[in-house]
Amino acid sequence: HPDNQFVATIVEEDVAFGPENLGLPRDEIVKRVGWSLDRVELGQYRSRAPHQLSGGQKQRACIAGVLAMRPEVLVLDEATAMLDPLGRREVLGVVRQLNRGEGVTVITITHHMEEALEADRVVVMFEGRIAFQGTPREVFARVDDLRALHLDVPGPMQVAHALMGKGVVLKEVLTAEELSQSLEH
Repeated sequence: HPDNQFVATIVEEDVAFGPENLGLPRDEIVKRVGWSLDRVELGQYRSRAPHQLSGGQKQRACIAGVLAMRPEVLVLDEATAMLDPLGRREVLGVVRQLNRGEGVTVITITHHMEEALEADRVVVMFEGRIAFQGTPREVFARVDDLRALHLDVPGPMQVAHALMGKGVVLKEVLTAEELSQSLEH
């Protein structure tokens, strides 16, 4: 929960907390804070109190605080769990940019199957152990195995399986785009 993560009353001071504790020089801290806030598109909110931000903005501010420490790996645990659709898109957009644009390795723990679609590799855990793993396509092809673990498949796959159950001939799909293309043919 982002509200439990803030240690300062101003966004830029909160983002500076990690680099300050690393003992970095003030000019380096200022650079990192600016860079981090720009990466999460919160530069214009740097002087605001964190409690004045939306849920998605709060999550992005927390991510900025981690980024200011320049990690090679970012671990996110249910980072979008309490967000509305706009907040989820904002956070996922930042995470996507960090991974693809900045080269940060991202490990995310999520129950939102659509979020797992963007992963290079999906690891399904059950009772503290790896149940199975693979690419998103490999993992989500195991519909019965996922459901046995009380997990579901992404929404477009659910729609495709329901349609196939009604006799509609479709190829296997993962995304809304693939479903749309399959329905056109």
